[in-house]
Amino acid sequence: MNNRMQGKPSKTTRKKRADVPMSAAMQAAMFKVANVAANLSRKDEAAQQAARKAIADTIEEWIAFLTENDPEAVDQFYYEVCMMASAGNRRRISKHALMPAGIVEQVEDDLKSQKEEAERAAGKKQAVENDKEDSKHVSA
Repeated sequence: MNNRMQGKPSKTTRKKRADVPMSAAMQAAMFKVANVAANLSRKDEAAQQAARKAIADTIEEWIAFLTENDPEAVDQFYYEVCMMASAGNRRRISKHALMPAGIVEQVEDDLKSQKEEAERAAGKKQAVENDKEDSKHVSA
């Protein structure tokens, strides 16, 4: 007995299966699945939005508490938040009523020095790569 296939499998059967229209029952089932997924997504988004609002409300109280008990922690908090924020958000954060003075300037200086450091490192890396290429051309 020879179990080997005599020829290549035909792709036409796979193509024809894709062309078969869905039955009404299958369409209804797919519609229900899509609705359930959409409802779950909306519920999850609402829960996440409520959680973000709760965090925002609580942070205000927490900053007020820290301002009285540990002012350095407030400075550090605003510094870290501003370091992570985009330029537009950093500008908005700087207008917050409890924002300590001088933090934005410190952040801007640190970001500028980080940028300069990254540019120097990139320049050194480029110089090393150029030296490697030059040494290859000279030895050849």
